[in-house]
Amino acid sequence: MKKLSMSVVALGTVFILGACGEETASDGKASADARTIQVTTPPTSKNLSWQTAEGKILGYEPDVLRAIDEKLEAYEFNIQAVADSAQETGLKTGKYELNVGGFYPTPERKEQYYVPGESTGRSLIKMYVKEDSDIETLEDLVGKKITPFTAGGGTLQVVLDWQEENPEHKLDLEESSGDIPYAQRLKEIDSGKYDAFIGPANLGQNEVIEELGLKVRETEPIYVGETIMLIYKSDENEQLAEDVEQALKELKEDGTLSEISNEYYGEDVFQYEVTK
Repeated sequence: MKKLSMSVVALGTVFILGACGEETASDGKASADARTIQVTTPPTSKNLSWQTAEGKILGYEPDVLRAIDEKLEAYEFNIQAVADSAQETGLKTGKYELNVGGFYPTPERKEQYYVPGESTGRSLIKMYVKEDSDIETLEDLVGKKITPFTAGGGTLQVVLDWQEENPEHKLDLEESSGDIPYAQRLKEIDSGKYDAFIGPANLGQNEVIEELGLKVRETEPIYVGETIMLIYKSDENEQLAEDVEQALKELKEDGTLSEISNEYYGEDVFQYEVTK
């Protein structure tokens, strides 16, 4: 998920294990008896997290993981790019111990896993509309054509929750049977097939718009959520969760997370207040 102001080297030397899609982040600080933590991150969610054809794992969340690992001498993170379904299964069984993936906090996740009290970042949901459109808010979508939502997705739930709170503004919402590529959704805005596409702003939409020369723009966020990491619940991982929480707190306070955000998203996501 551009212009690199905080290099991977600055966050810790990275050893790429190529074909297996793994890397061990180490800056020489880890103690000789450091505990190796199996960490997973998405392989195709640019700019949040993605893996190149050469096997390098890039993105906002991988760099946050490297920054955390640099701070924690008692651990060494083995970062792996793993598909969503395998991530979920592996964390439930303990095969993996720490997962990131732009997750929203939910009561179910907090019950099932350790969730550090400090967020990893922000998820900004924005609308994508034609350059000359006067659409700026969800209220402006009344009577408009909205691209279908991924069935059961978090973005759809955000809009449904808003609809419930604002019943006087009735929106025409549809669900898609499959996962429609973002490039296709944006092309359908450019062509006029739909008036608005609503989705997370951390998946490279602006790059797609620029590369394809689309006359599409983004609005201000209609929703700002916190993103979290999930840690497998075990006795020894309780301390890991506490240590990760403290590292995230320090990285937020010293501006490191804002710098990584600017690197991958072109803006500091922490400037936005979380939607209540």
